Amino acid sequence: MKGIKAIEYKGKYYDALVPDTLDLAERAELALNGMSGIIDPQMHHNMFFEVIYANKIPYMRHYSSDVTCDTKFGEVLPMMRTICGSGNYIDIEEEQRKELLSRIEDGLYWNFADTDRPWRTIYQPGFDGDVKEDEDISSVIASGIMIRALNTWYELAGDLVWEKYIQDLVGGLARVVIQKDDYSYYPNGGYGEPFQYPRSGWISTDEPMSETEGGEGSILCGHGSQIQGLIRWYSLSGDKKAFGLAERLTRFCILPKFWGGLPNPDRKNKNLAKLVGDCLPDPMYVAGSEQGHWYSHFHARAIALRGMLEYGITAGDWRVIEFVRKAYEYTLTMGIQRIGWVECWPTIYNLMEGCALGDLIVLGIRLSDTGIADYWDDVDGVIRNHLMEGQFTRADLLQKIAEASADFNPDKDSIYPDQAQVYPKQVSTKDVINRSLGIFAGKISPVSIPNPWSMQCCTANASKGLYYAWDGIVRCTGKTAQINLLLNRCSKLLDIDSYLPFEGKVVINNKSAEKVSVRIPSWADKKDVKGYVNENIYPCFWVGRYLLFDGLKPVDKITIKFPIKETTASYTANFRTKDEQTYKCVFRGSTLVDITPRDDSPTSYPLYLREHMKKDKAPVKKIKRFEPDKVMSIE
Repeated sequence: MKGIKAIEYKGKYYDALVPDTLDLAERAELALNGMSGIIDPQMHHNMFFEVIYANKIPYMRHYSSDVTCDTKFGEVLPMMRTICGSGNYIDIEEEQRKELLSRIEDGLYWNFADTDRPWRTIYQPGFDGDVKEDEDISSVIASGIMIRALNTWYELAGDLVWEKYIQDLVGGLARVVIQKDDYSYYPNGGYGEPFQYPRSGWISTDEPMSETEGGEGSILCGHGSQIQGLIRWYSLSGDKKAFGLAERLTRFCILPKFWGGLPNPDRKNKNLAKLVGDCLPDPMYVAGSEQGHWYSHFHARAIALRGMLEYGITAGDWRVIEFVRKAYEYTLTMGIQRIGWVECWPTIYNLMEGCALGDLIVLGIRLSDTGIADYWDDVDGVIRNHLMEGQFTRADLLQKIAEASADFNPDKDSIYPDQAQVYPKQVSTKDVINRSLGIFAGKISPVSIPNPWSMQCCTANASKGLYYAWDGIVRCTGKTAQINLLLNRCSKLLDIDSYLPFEGKVVINNKSAEKVSVRIPSWADKKDVKGYVNENIYPCFWVGRYLLFDGLKPVDKITIKFPIKETTASYTANFRTKDEQTYKCVFRGSTLVDITPRDDSPTSYPLYLREHMKKDKAPVKKIKRFEPDKVMSIE
């Protein structure tokens, strides 16, 4: 658009010989491929929200969530480029950015009436309300995400033109919010997706009475993205109006009526629009509503928790931070913590949404940043295990699954029973596997992705987790570096070469750091850890789990060694449900290298094919590393 410059991703490129172990830059470049490949230039640069692989001919499908989730790609694509430096598909990103900006009008981000997209209001019959196909609608959730995307562009480009767009959205969100007592909320009254505001105004402004009202089975999911965007903008600009709205929305989200309770295993009604009050009370003596206990849709809860946490950190509100910590720890009891798998909607489908991968990483890192606890081991487990496994990386496996799947014609047959027809231009079958390789799965079991498909909310959220993970590996301030995760990474002060899980060895090639602290995982016994500087033994000095190195000079090489053992443990998922299963897990450090029993269905995407990781010597390879000039803040 006029006056708006393209974002330049500047940095240094250089060759390096490194261990052939987990490198988040490679995964970011793959995610970039998948996200760019499913943006449709023929349909206003909307994404194909759904990608279905378990079909003779895999296909991509536009859906009513396209426009909302486009904003997530707007935020996350620059994050992936910051990690890997790739210029691939930059034209698609720039064109989508122009399209996103064209949808901002009257202080809101709009899904304009469009005869080319008759599916834009078809979300869930029974929830859609009085649909007016010729009326513009605005998702207040998407308006909040759009502020986050604009914040990202603002930080990267330093262009003041973004400021006006952000201020307009802050004003728009404040204009349509409902004020009550000391809190504010967005009503679930609209049509299409939840929390859609029609041009003619809210259909209903009634205050929600329970968390599970609405088409997404959640009220709080309609508020967290706005809090995140508003607080980040306040942190960048000092905008008190943005802070005030975020504060009032947080007060709404923490109301006891939305929390507490246990999933009811005997619930019969699985219609998401009718899950009101469908839970059991917490055990005696446990005030679950004050501790972030939940019983319904975890990702929806996590959207709110992530926003509440950023507000708590910025405002110094320790009660809010404590609440989020309790909710996070409660969530970890819902699955297999060590591999980063949690049940996302207990008793409904007993699987994990790809969205939750990003949620767990973001919450774990940001809670650790507050100092309220150290969750880096939890984060490491999610990254090395289910985050990596939840990303589609094997075209050959997807092709085999397609060949073994049903022969459904998405161009002619109705995809969902509640949709009477398939619309022109809604579906594409063109080179789906290669175009989408790198996106993340919609629903995941501990051992497989059954009938693999993807929702792009999952791709965006998991990719955002990828960025937080990359950022969290090392934090540089002045001449001091703090390494939190033993993963490969280059930075301005130093480069990290990790030999895990093959060897208990990490090499840090110093560039200009004078002080370095390195967090050693909890599974490594401190007494067995040895540090070296330029091959000379360095006396170990510890602060908590961090090993300290001081008085460093440029080109110094730090080497840290410790034993890495193969251990076995058993964990039960979906306890006391029809899908209850105990898994035998084999670990090398925090990396899962084998798990049984497995899912051998020909239409399931198998996870943890990691026999090669059981070797005791890490392979090496030559790569081109990218050191970015600018790195976005994490809220």
